[in-house]
Amino acid sequence: SSIGRRAEATSVMAATSSAAQPMEPLRRMEARERHAPIGEVPSFSGICAQAWRSAATSMSDPLVQQQALEGASLRAAAAFAAYPVDVLKTQVQAGHPQYRNLRAAPRLIADYRMRVFRGYPGVGANSFLMGALMFGGYRFFDNFWRLQGVPEYWRPAVAGASIGAICGLAATPLEQVKTVMALQESWLKEGRIKERVFRSVPHGALAGSWRLKFYAATPLVCRTALFDCQLFFYNSRLREWLSAEGHKYSENTRVFFGTFGFMLAGLVGATINYPFDLVKGRMMAEAYPATTGQVAVSSMPTTFAKVIKDGGVMGLFRGLPTRSALHAIVWCCVGVGREACERSGLRDAAKARSAAQGHSKKLSA
Repeated sequence: SSIGRRAEATSVMAATSSAAQPMEPLRRMEARERHAPIGEVPSFSGICAQAWRSAATSMSDPLVQQQALEGASLRAAAAFAAYPVDVLKTQVQAGHPQYRNLRAAPRLIADYRMRVFRGYPGVGANSFLMGALMFGGYRFFDNFWRLQGVPEYWRPAVAGASIGAICGLAATPLEQVKTVMALQESWLKEGRIKERVFRSVPHGALAGSWRLKFYAATPLVCRTALFDCQLFFYNSRLREWLSAEGHKYSENTRVFFGTFGFMLAGLVGATINYPFDLVKGRMMAEAYPATTGQVAVSSMPTTFAKVIKDGGVMGLFRGLPTRSALHAIVWCCVGVGREACERSGLRDAAKARSAAQGHSKKLSA
């Protein structure tokens, strides 16, 4: 999978000062900014323009930019640390007879050696891209759904699902290339192919057909939207609780709650949406044979039906421990890295620039 590419984005969600204003002044302000009379229903383009301006204001904050770069970089680094487990998860979901569970990790590494990292550039690029995209994208949709009247309590979930769906679609081509590269080593060993399908991630991105690269787009979009919906919602509730109750605990305890609470939120989200991840893995594993006429083409509903027919409802959770281990590594790396950035003073210069530009008066980054 693209292994949790949105994690750091949730740690810096900015709230504009207008969100704390009474509703009537807020309506008047929004009506003026859209050049529409009070009481007139704003146009869709007007709402999008206002949401875009609010997101742009938020993203102009040097502190938000610094944290966006940190988040994207930490995601890419965490993806590298966890990548052998990601390859194992791909094999488990594809139903490989030798790589069936976490205990097969040493065997997989021994068989693949350094070739296990061949597909990492795709995951690393996706992790960096999605980590950066999530910052501005979340802010846009948070403002968009605020203008649509979605309650503040539920807005993180709705905004997270919206940007998650877009990120899932954008991540599909490189995710598919990565999957083929993770499986082709065993295909070569078993004699299913005579030569590697893709020599590298760039080769796969350029040479792979559009049909191949978007073969499993639907389950990946569903998985990512559902995951981000939960992750942003859980993280918002965690931040609210720490804001209200954090003063009762020591700084180290707050760090523990923030870091490992965030990791737990990711694990819960990954567990709930795992059936979509499994179906995505199955479809991506069969994408190359299906698009070259070697096997019949399938869809998300038919793949779901086949998994349930073969293994019952519990078959939808085959390989879950491998994915849980994968997410634990990723969230731990991101959480610890995020805290290290804060404690090391890496953000001090960005905070000073943010305060000098007056962003601290308008935004809570």
